[in-house]
Amino acid sequence: MSNIIQPEVQRYIRGLLPPRDNIFLEMEQEARAKVIPIVEPEVGHLLYWLALTQKSTRVLEIGTAIGYSTLWIAKAVLPQGGEITTLEINPPRAAAAAGYFKKAGVAHKIKLIQGDAREILFQLSGSYDFIFLDAAKGKYLEFLNKCLELLQPGGILVAEDVLMRGMVVSGEADKRRNKTAVARLQSYLATVTKLPELETIILPVGDGVAVSTKKDNKIT
Repeated sequence: MSNIIQPEVQRYIRGLLPPRDNIFLEMEQEARAKVIPIVEPEVGHLLYWLALTQKSTRVLEIGTAIGYSTLWIAKAVLPQGGEITTLEINPPRAAAAAGYFKKAGVAHKIKLIQGDAREILFQLSGSYDFIFLDAAKGKYLEFLNKCLELLQPGGILVAEDVLMRGMVVSGEADKRRNKTAVARLQSYLATVTKLPELETIILPVGDGVAVSTKKDNKIT
């Protein structure tokens, strides 16, 4: 997918990443061929790094696509005995993700739910220490309160594509149907940067990533 980082900067940063496993390269090739939106490799590495350094063990992903970001997170979480639940609305993409999970040998450790997050998310209970939000951009704000309910203190909420090819910065949408998404992403960023229970940083990586940590207000 497109991003707001200058191409030469992107190429330089990507060139510094560790070599990717063949399964990631295969998934990148499929995504290009079928125009499937997946995270950039540098965003995938960021997800891996965040999950690894936070020692995340219970992950919720909202928006699987073909499972590319899922497997990045899995690299950090599954070796530590963690578990991942991931939601995908598109049946062919969910089937493709299931195939890649099986190929990677981790299908039994990932709970893939095919269906609409607008229904499934609000049926979930329990707590997660890492939530990755990569669903319809216009729904981020709608999902936020439920994500905060599910996120345990000290946990991380990562939202992808929050700058939407720079349109969120300029306020101008390239298509009429994107106007609502742009406005709602602006509202999402304004909200997560001001909520007292969150600490949020916005990173100009890929198409923009917002990383929010739920504060632990316990007195020690």
